[in-house]
Amino acid sequence: MSGGISATTWVALAAAAASAAAAVYQGNVQKKTAEVNAELQRREGEQQKDAAMAQAEKIRKAAQAQQGQANAALAASGVAIGEGTPLRINEQIAHDSESDAYSVLLTGKRQQQAANDQAGLLQYQGKAAQTGGYINAGASLLSSGANYGKWKGVQ
Repeated sequence: MSGGISATTWVALAAAAASAAAAVYQGNVQKKTAEVNAELQRREGEQQKDAAMAQAEKIRKAAQAQQGQANAALAASGVAIGEGTPLRINEQIAHDSESDAYSVLLTGKRQQQAANDQAGLLQYQGKAAQTGGYINAGASLLSSGANYGKWKGVQ
């Protein structure tokens, strides 16, 4: 068959185009999936940070209640509240609670940072998958073009 493209060649070219389109589509889907997963990771990190802040606040309120109970018990026994041992007790309660609150906040911040790092990795993987899809599509088309040259020479 001279001068035209055979039906077999058209089918092969159409298959190559479909393969290229599928590679691009797959890369784009992987990128969008990675973006959604990245956003979910970021939200989880924010939730962990918020939970840590709430826990730290509970620790601080519990310390205030503990200080009040200690003051009441000491006052009931006739001890002066604002000096000496009672003062040191209150200072120790405050110090211990702040230390605990800070520890909880630090853990929450670290969890948030880990989630953000994971989100960044997911986004990178999505972009890499998309780029891979484009490369696979280009390779498919180039391979088909080379094969077309071979087919044309055989005819």
